[in-house]
Amino acid sequence: MKKGFTLIEMIGVMVILSLLMLFAMPNVINYIKKGGDTEDKVVKTMIYEASKQYITDNQKMFKKDSKNTYCISLNTLATEGYIESPITLSSSDEDITSETSTKAVKVTYDKNYKYELTDECVGIVNPTPILYSGLTPVMYDGTNWVVANPKTDEWYNYDKQMWANAVVLGSGKTKKPGEVVTVEGDAPDALMMLVWIPRYEYKIEGQYGKGGQSAELPGEIEVNFIGKNIKTPTEGYIIHPAFNFDGEKSGFWVGKFELSHSDETKSETSLECTTDTCSESQYLRILPKKTSLRNNNVSNLFYAIRSIENTNSFGLSNIDTHMMKNSEWGAVAYLSQSKYGKYGNRDYENKYKEVYQNKSDSYITGLSNGTPSQEAYRDGGQCSYNDMTNLGVDGDSYKMGLCGPGASTTGNIYGVYDMSGGAWEYVMGTYGTSTPTINNSGFGSTVFTGNTIESKYYDIYKTNDVLTACDNNGLCLGHAMSETASWYGDYTYMFSSSSCFLRGGNYVNSDGAGVFNRNLSNGDCFNDLSARVVGFGK
Repeated sequence: MKKGFTLIEMIGVMVILSLLMLFAMPNVINYIKKGGDTEDKVVKTMIYEASKQYITDNQKMFKKDSKNTYCISLNTLATEGYIESPITLSSSDEDITSETSTKAVKVTYDKNYKYELTDECVGIVNPTPILYSGLTPVMYDGTNWVVANPKTDEWYNYDKQMWANAVVLGSGKTKKPGEVVTVEGDAPDALMMLVWIPRYEYKIEGQYGKGGQSAELPGEIEVNFIGKNIKTPTEGYIIHPAFNFDGEKSGFWVGKFELSHSDETKSETSLECTTDTCSESQYLRILPKKTSLRNNNVSNLFYAIRSIENTNSFGLSNIDTHMMKNSEWGAVAYLSQSKYGKYGNRDYENKYKEVYQNKSDSYITGLSNGTPSQEAYRDGGQCSYNDMTNLGVDGDSYKMGLCGPGASTTGNIYGVYDMSGGAWEYVMGTYGTSTPTINNSGFGSTVFTGNTIESKYYDIYKTNDVLTACDNNGLCLGHAMSETASWYGDYTYMFSSSSCFLRGGNYVNSDGAGVFNRNLSNGDCFNDLSARVVGFGK
């Protein structure tokens, strides 16, 4: 009996199979492709349905653009539980729901209810903040800060000058949506309060902005929110440079108040931080009604703030914490002068659109004089940041707004405080021909040349003359320097003997204080100099 195939027979079978495959392969490929297309269609439909549900659940936060269209990032849908991740289309191996993905879904409301996947949301109306690990979203209920439910609560709405706020809770503390988060007193729930600044492009019309009349009454800085992968600005606009931090970012968290210390008796004590693992950083706080941390040189402040991400007390290991740069100060200042900031807040008119000054001679955070910096000390002392006293109108019937929130960048409680008056604030900005000038900042002579401090952590200017310090025909675009010189009468001094940038002015300044104020110091320890925290996602 024959028990196998001869070599000739096997070769014949292989030839026949090869011919069959040759004719069948196009159909197989086409079948697979159709299967992939069907799978993609199912996925896209699922994304569409999820986006509709997300919009329904978050009506309070959403506003349609001029084309009746919503745009939602797929990462937002995934992180908030509307779709399961990862999702990979058959045409790509990329996870379109990952944090690094820019894929989004656009939903247009008309009789056909159109939708499409897009590479990125352009012209975002209400930009979504990124809640990194360790951050808890909060909203103000009129009396207290409470934990927000991101799916159902209107905890931010930039169109209403409500900037997103989050807190860092004390070690071991947990809070559920609706529960009160204390931020004041000797043992508050929160250790830090932060505000989200979304990436944007801006335009300054003429010398004083849109509708601006003079340096004393500047106008609007026009702002469009954009995603992190938008490389080309709208015609006439400039993408703000502060968001290019080790690559483009979609926004950053900034300290709501000037930096303070948990032991207020040490508010004028040197932290003696020389590395980014300084244990003293565990005592840093960003809270209202605290004494600003002062009397530290630039290097002390820089290393203390850098150490926050390496301190277990805060749980912020996935946030790159650093001392606010001069350009980042500019980003907050410009947003304040836009329709999304105090300038756009209709509770204030005329000169009262300027961020009110903190005139506390004790350097208490979050206080307000209830007046622009041009005014004298307010009778009755300083208002608390949450003092909602309506100041009514002045003799010319211009609205003066609220006493405490008038000192925030939004004119309501959701903005950033202490940017006018209080203590001067050191920012990481200096001048030098190729490397920063050390002066008395406390840095070693080789920290910059040896790249011990990465260039992403500081801004460097060519000279101490603001008109020739930057590129772009002498303009420091976006840095709240040349473009906004003397707006609201703010100081614009630069000294040849100093190199470390100061912002905001302090409580004794009159009309010179403000968000567009700039000055220079030698970087040394002084009793009236503090700093502010900024954090980008890693």
